Amino acid sequence: MITSKTTNELLKILSSMDTSSALHDLSDELEQPKNKTSFPDYLSKKMQEKGVTPGRLWELSLIQRNYGYQILNGTKTPGRDKIIAICLSLRLTIEETQRALALANTGALYARRKRDSILIFSLQKGLSVMDTNMLLYDMAENPLS
Repeated sequence: MITSKTTNELLKILSSMDTSSALHDLSDELEQPKNKTSFPDYLSKKMQEKGVTPGRLWELSLIQRNYGYQILNGTKTPGRDKIIAICLSLRLTIEETQRALALANTGALYARRKRDSILIFSLQKGLSVMDTNMLLYDMAENPLS
């Protein structure tokens, strides 16, 4: 099963391919859903685990209530900064935050990037969105939008 292969194994398979039809077959297999959890489902699960109501989450994350409910029901897809604000508000771990970012296809946090390292620090220290924004501002970085 191709989905159980590591990235390095997939790279070897790709480098050994001779035809575009082989690539097509591989891409078809990679595209098939694997009972993938959606970001709204993951968010609902984490809210339940943490005992946080939707209204309280939108308040803590500084997200407009209507927009927040649209995120939760899947009609709006939040950007990376909104997801990080949600994760900060839920006090998620780095691993849980990386999972949330992956499910929303918004890119992982990388410690080698200045802004991302500040966000990682904020997650590790359990800072609020407001405190994180102040830290970002103090370090000449854009606040979470």
